[in-house]
Amino acid sequence: MIARIRNRIEKGFTLIELMVVVAIIGILAAVAIPAFMKNARKAKTAEAVTNVKKLYDGARSYYEEEMNSRASIVPIAKQFPIGSVVNPVGNACCGQPGDKCDPAAAAEATGWKDAAGVWNAVKFSMDDPHYYWYTYVGSGTAKAAKFSARANGNLNCDAAYSTFELVGSVNTDGAVTGQAGIFRNKELE
Repeated sequence: MIARIRNRIEKGFTLIELMVVVAIIGILAAVAIPAFMKNARKAKTAEAVTNVKKLYDGARSYYEEEMNSRASIVPIAKQFPIGSVVNPVGNACCGQPGDKCDPAAAAEATGWKDAAGVWNAVKFSMDDPHYYWYTYVGSGTAKAAKFSARANGNLNCDAAYSTFELVGSVNTDGAVTGQAGIFRNKELE
């Protein structure tokens, strides 16, 4: 018995045994790689969710602050930051290293310090490379005030875009209300 095992070890594996092992590894890779890619894209969506929530919280905080006009003691009507800004330019991330937007180039081209001061008002900017471009739109005052905070992305640089959005408004009691959750469209596009 021991002689037979020793003889088998000295001979090595047959070609069929090696081919079976290679086929099993190929099947495992064919199943695992797409699952890994999907999980990698899903992990990237955490950026959009986090930043849309930051935009929402910043707009809500701005609304709750009491503000006065310059050289006046009379408070102005409560409002979300009014204006519409997008940064960086839509789908500008594709083709850059890692398909991430360079925050310095985005700041230089369109500015996180926009002319209307909307990004500053919602206390939002990007200092690290990022996958999504962000849009904020706010309008109205008092109970007619509303806003939208959105992140759009193109994670695999094709013609499909993913969207994450939170919308806020003011209810009849004067309190800020928003969606029950983040609107998601083509999350993993």
